[in-house]
Amino acid sequence: MWGAAGVAALLATAGCSAAARDGADGAGSPSATTSSGPTAAGSPSPTDAAPDPGATSDTSTPDASTPDPADGAASSPRCLTPDLAGSLEAAEGGGSAGHYELEIVLENEASEPCVLQGWPGVSFVGDGDGAQIGAAATLDRSSPHGSVTLAPGASAHANLLVANAQNFDEGCEQTTADGLRVYPPGEKRSLFVQNDELTLLACANPDDELLDVQAFQPES
Repeated sequence: MWGAAGVAALLATAGCSAAARDGADGAGSPSATTSSGPTAAGSPSPTDAAPDPGATSDTSTPDASTPDPADGAASSPRCLTPDLAGSLEAAEGGGSAGHYELEIVLENEASEPCVLQGWPGVSFVGDGDGAQIGAAATLDRSSPHGSVTLAPGASAHANLLVANAQNFDEGCEQTTADGLRVYPPGEKRSLFVQNDELTLLACANPDDELLDVQAFQPES
């Protein structure tokens, strides 16, 4: 039979063994807040993932500056001066009292379509060297000015109303022009449109404005 002191010693020894066994087991067991395994290096979390470049949003609105693909003109570039050839023609039935009317014709010589929209810059030139004579043309803002798409070889025209220089006084300083300097819409480069058949009288005095030009229209 165990005495009281022996029983107490036996219980104390058993308790120490159990505590040592529990501590060894707990050191290798993850807590509930520990990740079950390491995340693979370089794998972004869902919030870090890059957006799909092909994705679209139903709530997005189109950029107002983006041309409508349904518009045929939007798919072609603006006509550039080096790709255009100019000519000058008398307008049929054009003109009014003290004025006559010409057509400035520009032809697309490029291999691809291009677009003309708006008014050209126009002035008389002469002296055999392209020097400007008098005032540049004013723009008739009331004229239609929609986009005109020119296929290769196609043309557009802008009507030019010319005041008769003979109706001005001597201060006009009448001068015969060799032709016109024409800046296509949006261009800073000009082309020379030579006058082969018509007599063009200009006023060297820039205070006398003879020219009034409309926007480009498709050839009929």
